[in-house]
Amino acid sequence: MNFRWIRVALLALVAVLPASAQDTLPGSRITNAGVVRATVATDSVFIARTRTADTVDIGDFAAFLLAQIGAPRFDDSLAFKVTSDTQRVRIAGRIMDFPASTRAELGPIFGFLDSTTVFVAEVSMPQADSGLLVFRLERLLVHGFPVPDILVLGALAKYRAQYPKMLAAGGKEFLAAIPRDGRAALITNAIVLRMLPKP
Repeated sequence: MNFRWIRVALLALVAVLPASAQDTLPGSRITNAGVVRATVATDSVFIARTRTADTVDIGDFAAFLLAQIGAPRFDDSLAFKVTSDTQRVRIAGRIMDFPASTRAELGPIFGFLDSTTVFVAEVSMPQADSGLLVFRLERLLVHGFPVPDILVLGALAKYRAQYPKMLAAGGKEFLAAIPRDGRAALITNAIVLRMLPKP
């Protein structure tokens, strides 16, 4: 496949579409405080088991998962927004919101686009029981149009090699261990964590 023509097509598409303003994006931010809140809820349900269930803001839970994979402390100006419904988690932001080092690593996808270009990553949760949460990147959109999988997988290759126990499917799936009797379910802008009652 000719990568050059894929890039040219995406660039032409972006050039004719207006960039959305970041402050109009809905959802919760990814913050260090969110990591703390989600950690408290997760520990209470899955580890200490002092609660049978808890509801966690989806932005807080996204921050928690990123912290689990080893992400550094989040800059207070990080402007990504996270929303969810019962089927998908959506992370939206501008290319300029990534740290410079990350933009360089994701060059195959974003290297030729204007820094104000808005993207949306759509993530499903196909498994949320039997000791494992699976979060799958279903598609990456630029101005509502999907980025070809061949570019996405190329950009994720480094992360897949770096975190082989947490990333699968070429880097498109994030794996998180939970108790075998633990469960999770997406709801509007949150995730519900619960433990099954003992028999």
